[in-house]
Amino acid sequence: MRPANGLRTIVAQLALGLIEGIMTLMGLIVLVFPLALWSVPQQGIHANTIFYIVMSLGGGAIIVLIGLAYVKGLLFPDRSPPGTAAGGKARMEAYLTWSESQADARKVETQLRSMKGGALHNFAYMSRIVALLGTVVVSIYLGAWASMDFIYGSTEVLSAEARWLLLHPDSWNWK
Repeated sequence: MRPANGLRTIVAQLALGLIEGIMTLMGLIVLVFPLALWSVPQQGIHANTIFYIVMSLGGGAIIVLIGLAYVKGLLFPDRSPPGTAAGGKARMEAYLTWSESQADARKVETQLRSMKGGALHNFAYMSRIVALLGTVVVSIYLGAWASMDFIYGSTEVLSAEARWLLLHPDSWNWK
């Protein structure tokens, strides 16, 4: 196969895209897992079944995400250019000897900046996703509470008998 983009072939790019797509899907499941676990009903016939299904999906997604990250690291190791310093000690040494090799110091500085910028970009992206999901969940729960409070009445204002009469009106006046 001929290389399509850089050093990777088309098949390698497709495999990498598939792995990263599945990892993204599993990451979203892991992200929503606590909310799904929180919304599981506590009573009823299917409460235990639903709880175990949610636990299985969340736990499985975590395991699949870790496994795919490991497989991705094995199949597609990080390819750094030959002149790039490998570890933290080598980077620090390149920083200290920058007067001897300006080119290596510029490469290390660019690499550190791109890593820091990438980490900040990923953190900001995930923060926005968490804020969006939190806003959606709060909006749904607040709307549900407001509609239930409006339809059935507040427990602080109405007594139990008044709420019973609202839910079960006595149209025949048989008390």
